[in-house]
Amino acid sequence: MISLAGLGYPSLLAALILAVAALVLHGLGALRSRKDLTEAGVRATTGSAVFVGLAVVSLVSALYAHDFSLDYVSRYSSRSLSPAYTVTALWGGMEGSLLFWTLLLTTFAAIALVRVDARTTRLVGWAGAVLAGIAVFFLALLVMPANPFTRLADVPLDGVGLNPLLQSPGMVMHPPLLYTGFVGFSIPFAFAMAALFSGHLDDSWLKATRRWTLFAWSALSIGIVLGGAWAYTELGWGGYWAWDPVENASFMPWLTATAFLHSVVIQEKRRMFKVWNVVLILLTYVLAVFGTFLTRSGILSSIHTFTEGSTGKWFLPFLGFMLLGSLGVVAARYEKLRSENRFDSLISRESAFLLNNVLFVAAALTVLWGTIYPVVAEATTGVRLTVGPPFFNSVFIPVGLAIVGLTGIGPLISWRRMSKGSLTRIVRVPLMSGTLTAIVLAVVGVRSTGALLAFSLCAFTAVAIGSEFVRGSRTHRAAGARWDSALLRTLLRNRRRYGGYVVHLGVILIVIGLSGSAFRSESQELLAVGESMTIGEYTLTYEALNQGQTDEKDINEAELSVARGGNYITTLRPQRNFHFAQEQPQSEVAIRTTPVEDLYVVVSSFDQDGTAAVRAFVNPLTWWIWVGALVMLAGMGVLLSNEKPVAVRAGVRKPAPEKVVVAP
Repeated sequence: MISLAGLGYPSLLAALILAVAALVLHGLGALRSRKDLTEAGVRATTGSAVFVGLAVVSLVSALYAHDFSLDYVSRYSSRSLSPAYTVTALWGGMEGSLLFWTLLLTTFAAIALVRVDARTTRLVGWAGAVLAGIAVFFLALLVMPANPFTRLADVPLDGVGLNPLLQSPGMVMHPPLLYTGFVGFSIPFAFAMAALFSGHLDDSWLKATRRWTLFAWSALSIGIVLGGAWAYTELGWGGYWAWDPVENASFMPWLTATAFLHSVVIQEKRRMFKVWNVVLILLTYVLAVFGTFLTRSGILSSIHTFTEGSTGKWFLPFLGFMLLGSLGVVAARYEKLRSENRFDSLISRESAFLLNNVLFVAAALTVLWGTIYPVVAEATTGVRLTVGPPFFNSVFIPVGLAIVGLTGIGPLISWRRMSKGSLTRIVRVPLMSGTLTAIVLAVVGVRSTGALLAFSLCAFTAVAIGSEFVRGSRTHRAAGARWDSALLRTLLRNRRRYGGYVVHLGVILIVIGLSGSAFRSESQELLAVGESMTIGEYTLTYEALNQGQTDEKDINEAELSVARGGNYITTLRPQRNFHFAQEQPQSEVAIRTTPVEDLYVVVSSFDQDGTAAVRAFVNPLTWWIWVGALVMLAGMGVLLSNEKPVAVRAGVRKPAPEKVVVAP
């Protein structure tokens, strides 16, 4: 393949010039209510996206052509790297990931601005100006401190290649989905700011960006789960979530975005929470950018972070400007953002949503504090501290269980007010189901209080959601439809509502899987060929050491037969390999998974005589996490299939819909 690297840097310069032009044109169009200037700004934004795309093509061509004259290509690619992972080198390093981020940003901005009703010149103008301003920042980074097209004076014969941990199928989808989620929130952020700047503070900006918000939230959700699956199958420590700072960086905007998706329902239905919704979407995008700051500043230690560079000092003032500036605009428009209605009763769906929001935001702030506390402590005391999983689990688990309970209660409560008697009647069956689940589990030997509470709350919520499907299907059943047909018609005729319920069911399955960690067991042994070890009900016998070699690595594979109760089950083959380009060893785990439990085996080292250090885990219910993610994905598909592009027309208010979703 021919390297087009020579086009890369000029393309970035052209994209930066067009982004500055778009900022000026959109700003003038908004200030002067000039439609022609706004349309010119949209064209400049589109042109900027085209040139960023050309820069991406240039870098990808250099990666596949093995153009090691580029410093970036020499650091993140090699001749032995497979073609599938060569393209992932685009986001495998700091400069390339910023370029990919900018490609998504400018492309999303162009699409969003083209599809919006241009008759609202000031709103579109301000939104375009905000998006162009963000693009100018990222393009300035790429042109100056994070240039992916820097040339080397001495060209090496081969490159270093990707870190072996990144040579995984997870690398193909996990980072792009996270970036898509992070960048996708820039669209509702920009239109929220545009509504504040222009004074058009009705619900039109919410409706115009609802599809973008759901799209970004869905991408981020699946990206987080895939990140957990990647950690589970590649890192070899037997888990899928370690409260790592960069894991937290993706989780925080997910929490605030989830709160936003719930609270906008109240604004649409009851004209309440206007200030709260604007603040939530602002915080969501700020936290998304904060995640990129964490990975590129070098201030936190994580396997996910890039090496320390000069970009971190650029991000901090940008973050401060966005946060303080946006909150200042909210304060200036506070009077116009007042709610049009008030709470009628504490026993109402509005109250349930409010408590739900408080819990989500409290969880996000807790994770934020635990993440940045080591930096704060070092800055104030000079001592570098570590905040580990015990802190996060002790705070987050109770909050998470409360959210699970509210997920079941929320759909059952009426809008405005509900009598205590009616509430008691409607929660009776779900409550009995949850109680019965706890009793049965206690009888069969479950002694973990946290697990009992989690399983009973999951049963309560699942039955509550199921009862909503049953009630919704009665009309179709009365017309003679079968249960399966009635459920399908119910789902398709009110996709916002029941798609949200499907997402909630997926979350419940994930919580069930997470709760299984309370029963996790671990064992570690040094085994010579022919020796055995036990873990739980399993016996692992080291049958043979198989060795081989590829262009990329030396392969050392332990062949372990697995038996239970004296009966052979399967053979697992964990590996401990040595990668030549990086001069680095890497373990490849072996997993036998069932709906009941996973048998997870990793070899941490081999001695010269073939003795293997084998570490084994039994992880109950992990399978349910991945199934829950698939159910969530199905629900997201239903939700997104219902969302149609909505024209933004300032000052026009459509009647509130009769039925609204309990959003995911």
